[in-house]
Amino acid sequence: MAACKKLTVSMIVTAVFLFMISGCTPMLRMGIRTAHPAFENMEKALFKQDNLQLAKEGLPGTIMLLEGMLETSPNDLLLLTMAAKAYTGMGMMVEEESPKQATALYKRGKECGIRALKQHRGFRKAMENGKNIGMAAKEIDDEKFIAPLLWTAASMGANVLLNVGDPMIAIDLGNVNTVAQQVIEVDSDYFYGFAHLFIGTANSMLPAAFGGDKEEALEAFETIFELTDDKFLLAKVFYARFYLTEDDQIQKTLREVVAAPDGQMPEIALINQIAKAKARYYLQEKGE
Repeated sequence: MAACKKLTVSMIVTAVFLFMISGCTPMLRMGIRTAHPAFENMEKALFKQDNLQLAKEGLPGTIMLLEGMLETSPNDLLLLTMAAKAYTGMGMMVEEESPKQATALYKRGKECGIRALKQHRGFRKAMENGKNIGMAAKEIDDEKFIAPLLWTAASMGANVLLNVGDPMIAIDLGNVNTVAQQVIEVDSDYFYGFAHLFIGTANSMLPAAFGGDKEEALEAFETIFELTDDKFLLAKVFYARFYLTEDDQIQKTLREVVAAPDGQMPEIALINQIAKAKARYYLQEKGE
């Protein structure tokens, strides 16, 4: 609750500050850049939120604030990256109850991520020359762009997994694998090794004839487990859903997620709460 209050106060203060300096677009853009630390604090507070329902109710307001700022500063790398994260997170919170809404959220998250990545000249030129996003991502070796690279992969990956029966969306799975691999090339441990989750999932789902590799999948999941001492619960949910094949092992792993104590990784409490909600949902599907 305290984290949510802090987030709300930060949003209000930021909005008031921007209103006070309003008058012309250049001044507004300067104000937005000045407010970057406040936006970053907002994001940290949101990730620390351990009340899933409160986050679900509050995140749309954050998204609207970001969209409003992007109307004024459409190429702001930080705001675009934050928007990609927010849309992806919101999609993951609602996908079980509203798949269509989640699909739209993931699509918007991907759009924001690509707009952020286009601030990188090499990526932009590759896209303009007709390369797909996976090939264009290979142009990026700058840590400045690692966050939008990761969250673009996350929005694309989540959308593929939600719509795996749609061939027009499922074709993105190879691109997800390539973009996530580029994140690992730049910094393999970034954001608790989150990119390894997508490597593990893609290699679990793709047939060997299309580049899938179960050994590489297991190695990717074990990497993230080791990096986080088994505390990144979303990785365990994906491991259970896409790598494991025996029902008893799947259910055992999901029960471990549900039973995991809160507060293990307070800096990403929200992600772990999303993981717990998903584990409960999949267990209910199996009759538990």
